[in-house]
Amino acid sequence: MRTGAPPAPAEQMLEAQRLWPYRPRLFAKAFRYQYVISRQEEQIHSFSHHTCGQWHIHAGKDLPACALHDALGRPFGVLLGIAVGPTGLLSAPLQHLPLDSTAPDFWDRLEDFIVDTAGRFALIAESGGQARFYTDPVGMIGAVCDPLARRVAASPLLALDRPVVPNPKVDPEIVAHHGGKISLFHTADKHVRRLNPNFYLDLRTFREHRFWPREDDSLNAPADPVEAFDRIYAQASFNIGAIAAAHPTALPLTGGQDSRLLLTFAKPHADRIKHYFSHINNYATRRDAAIGGILCQRLNLRHQALDKRDYSLPEAEIEKRRSIYHLTTGAPMPPPQEHLNGTANGLPENTVILRGHLTDLLRAVFVTRPQGLWDVVNWQIKKLLIVPNSMFGPETASLFRDDFTAWQKTLNTPARSKAVDFLFLEVYYSSTVGAVFPALWQHFYLSPFNSRRLIALSLSFADKHRVESGPVFGIIERFAPELSDVPFDFEAPADLGTLHGCEGSFGSMTRDRRLAAIARLARTRPGPGAEPQQQEDLPAGTV
Repeated sequence: MRTGAPPAPAEQMLEAQRLWPYRPRLFAKAFRYQYVISRQEEQIHSFSHHTCGQWHIHAGKDLPACALHDALGRPFGVLLGIAVGPTGLLSAPLQHLPLDSTAPDFWDRLEDFIVDTAGRFALIAESGGQARFYTDPVGMIGAVCDPLARRVAASPLLALDRPVVPNPKVDPEIVAHHGGKISLFHTADKHVRRLNPNFYLDLRTFREHRFWPREDDSLNAPADPVEAFDRIYAQASFNIGAIAAAHPTALPLTGGQDSRLLLTFAKPHADRIKHYFSHINNYATRRDAAIGGILCQRLNLRHQALDKRDYSLPEAEIEKRRSIYHLTTGAPMPPPQEHLNGTANGLPENTVILRGHLTDLLRAVFVTRPQGLWDVVNWQIKKLLIVPNSMFGPETASLFRDDFTAWQKTLNTPARSKAVDFLFLEVYYSSTVGAVFPALWQHFYLSPFNSRRLIALSLSFADKHRVESGPVFGIIERFAPELSDVPFDFEAPADLGTLHGCEGSFGSMTRDRRLAAIARLARTRPGPGAEPQQQEDLPAGTV
């Protein structure tokens, strides 16, 4: 009989590792922007390892990880992702923050700092025997937890060290074939929960606690709307400049309002951005690309049209991408179109792609009913797109009613005053971009507008003004009138030949919108460094 030392126990694997059917090198690429936080050190190929007190932090090979020290050099935490603080980019490997980690008010001061920080990030900190986990305002970094295993991760299969227990509230068929969202903090696993991004997770108890907005925060209308425009512009522009100075950066352009706002904010730093581009997947996106090209002409920038006709992927590669995406999301979700038709290959890998998410708060995109109906549940559950609108009915509403009302009860006074916007921020966005962005491995997607300070400024405008896109049109008119002159998709003709035939002058398409924006600006005060414009005057480039 053979004798000797007992065999070593099998190495514990996370479920993402156990299910992985490809080479380890491809795992490193697929999960390059994800992370795991746990009480024990995990063995994950290519992930870097960091510690915060008793917690082990594992970061994908291209996810920035930055040690945080207080003003006196004492370590207190780790930041994951790309984040811009009040004074600039929080870049690896070490940052000193103007905080005292031993002070009684440390957590309040840290939260003040987080409120003023933008990007796609997570932060773990320890002080006074407490350990907490925070994320960006919509959980764009990805944030789920398994309270049983005491593990936090960017996606469900990295949080698990066991097979998935199917969640009875998730219909895989609806998710896979009808575009259904896994919402209201659910995941495909019965026990793994998506975190509310405006709560911190107490790592001792694995309970969540709201930290923003505070009860005494105000989301009231600004006394001077134009001053609010200026503050929004200055902060968003600063964020873009800081990111583009440190990372190869790209800005997608369409005929919509969000990308034009980003281009307006980017104007002072336009030469830092490497790529301005549009995806062309169909006729609608071909119109987007045409408008994007005109916008770039106005700023003397090179525009790239990434047309699916110029790219192709073998069917085996398409199926592999689908399979990998199911693992990186932890759900049978279909990948975005550009990752299946190959147009995402048109940009260099590991590019930071700036997205316009959160600027849509300036358009109040979820505020489609008056405030008197904000306590009515069914229409709000319907907006979460758990099932397509055509499939929504009393059964879906009943299934998720308890989850919705439980979330609604967490809203404090300022959040209740903008309850539908907070539904958009905390529930809809966390379950969409919070699931999708970490799962996309070719590029790092983030919104430079993803800041609680910018969110609060955006929400301060009256709902009616936002629904009419007043702040969007006002900011663009004030800071980039040459871009305001170009028609949006809802103004442009369907015929691309007509659009190109305008020879750079679009007054007949944009005049009414621009005159209204100029009139609103003139009622308060003039543009920066300019005399107030009369209502009938339009900047150069318009006839």
